[in-house]
Amino acid sequence: MQTKLKKEILRKLFHLYQLPVIFGYIVLKYYFSEGIAIFALAIVLMLIIELESLRLEWNVKVPDPLGLMRKHEKSRVTGGLYMIMATIIVFSVFDFKIALVALLLTVFGDLASAIVGIRFGKHRFKNGKSWEGLIAGFVVNIIVAMLFLFEYPLVALTMASVASFTELTTYKLDDNLTVPLFSAFFGHIVAYIMGISLIQITNPIQDLYGFLVGFL
Repeated sequence: MQTKLKKEILRKLFHLYQLPVIFGYIVLKYYFSEGIAIFALAIVLMLIIELESLRLEWNVKVPDPLGLMRKHEKSRVTGGLYMIMATIIVFSVFDFKIALVALLLTVFGDLASAIVGIRFGKHRFKNGKSWEGLIAGFVVNIIVAMLFLFEYPLVALTMASVASFTELTTYKLDDNLTVPLFSAFFGHIVAYIMGISLIQITNPIQDLYGFLVGFL
């Protein structure tokens, strides 16, 4: 159990690579244009596709010293490819804040759900996931959504709920793709019905500096 928990924590922490990808997109969008930012994401996607092609099509061995790759991923594409695809789609289709929150829910909600589910999960669903993990993920999703959408609690609650439900019910598909797409889609619908526009973007460098100063 301890070994499995440590590996899962490392796997989920590795998924935090998505944070600098998101931040890089925001910087490029703010200082240059959305087109350039999306093009940069496309470059990242192409690089991942090339790496996956070398591994799967040409049987090039990719070092995995920590043993983080799951058994089924050795013969299939990894979640990183789906995450970048989802990032491009949500930033291209949905309002900026909706897309941002959907991606952050995927990162942090899944992290909390997996860790708590492995460590404390006793009441399991048929797909192996647990009530304990579901509740932990939902709580974190609520916190993350409210941090960015505190003025619109209905949108935040909708996105957090959809993200948790989608993560729970995704088994054969990859939740790095389904969670951001479905949570952004339903969050966008609620925002549209309420007549809310969430396309505004602030200075990312200034926001990061303010966050670090406040945190320290």
